Amino acid sequence: MSRKGVPNKMTKWETHILPHLSDIKDWLLEGATDKEICDRLDISHDTWYRYMKEHEILSELVSMGKSVMDSQVEKALFKLAIGYEYEEIKTIVEEDKNGKKRTRIEKIKRHQPANATALSFWLRNRQPEKWNERKEIILDTKDNEQARKKLFLEMIQDDIVEAEYSEVDEGAKDYEDNILDAPQEDEYTD
Repeated sequence: MSRKGVPNKMTKWETHILPHLSDIKDWLLEGATDKEICDRLDISHDTWYRYMKEHEILSELVSMGKSVMDSQVEKALFKLAIGYEYEEIKTIVEEDKNGKKRTRIEKIKRHQPANATALSFWLRNRQPEKWNERKEIILDTKDNEQARKKLFLEMIQDDIVEAEYSEVDEGAKDYEDNILDAPQEDEYTD
């Protein structure tokens, strides 16, 4: 009984997660996502993340499980990037002249060459400053901005601001624009 006299209701932590900690570990090692785990446990994402914050055992389990998988993927990516040797095993069943079957195992050493895409991915992510195709250029415009401010302040402090200008009669300008924009007729001389 709870303090208020209402029977204690079991939480989803006790019913859905705690009994399945071993399963959760296995699912993480298989590469399951948080969404897939929530679906398997029949809980919402909010509940999952809340229990991750509230229960250190779950948080540590998830962190370690994901870390193991990340490490395995990194090793596989590196291996693919640099190439590797492997053995291929074939089982061959042969029949002799008398109809008797014999089994022979054949081992063949093979070489998997380096994968250019894996190499590129590895380098761009491990050394982005050197290998990333997109370069970030940072221009320091602070000096330019300071010079512009200084020039502006000097201009407004002077009694006379020198500027080039010319007066234009608006009526004459409209007339000139209309004349210049009108289609020209060819002049013929007789």
